[in-house]
Amino acid sequence: DAPYALYTFTNELPPMTEWAMSRYREAKPTFGPNSVPVAAANDPVYACFPPGTPRIYFHPFPMEIIQTPGRVMMVFEYDHLIRQIYTDGRDHRTDLAPSWMGDSTGHWEEDVLVVETSSVDYPLFDPSGIPQSEEVEIVERFQLSDDGERLDYQATVTDPGTFSQPAVLYQHWMWAPDEEIKVYECTLGEA
Repeated sequence: DAPYALYTFTNELPPMTEWAMSRYREAKPTFGPNSVPVAAANDPVYACFPPGTPRIYFHPFPMEIIQTPGRVMMVFEYDHLIRQIYTDGRDHRTDLAPSWMGDSTGHWEEDVLVVETSSVDYPLFDPSGIPQSEEVEIVERFQLSDDGERLDYQATVTDPGTFSQPAVLYQHWMWAPDEEIKVYECTLGEA
């Protein structure tokens, strides 16, 4: 695996705006080329704030995907977080304030779950300190590999506040349908 796989989607910085580069230089992440010890970090997860989308995917804990009529839920072991993706044809809500996981709607294109997320309120795109603005919109594609052993993930992140062009991300997870979600709760300073 690539040495950057635990803290970012790519080994090169995506093209960022001046605002984003300034925030990136001010960040005190615990991963990546600008890493600092946990005690010096200014990453919100070390104060037990939940990671947002797509940041949640960097936590090395399993997730469970549950499909029900009109909704897909992602249940994360990390701090018992739940992400709801509505697949019943509804529009994004406009009456809610932005949230950690954002507002997600989805649909199926054959065997690919396509998820559109907006209204994400989380300051960091990933653990390396790349910022994320409230303008972020994410289109994700989840697909089980042909052999059924891997969940493939692709995301196109459009964030005019952060990126000078959309960033396309890829990730793969081993598919383990028998894995059980355990109890994990963030303890201040141990995220």
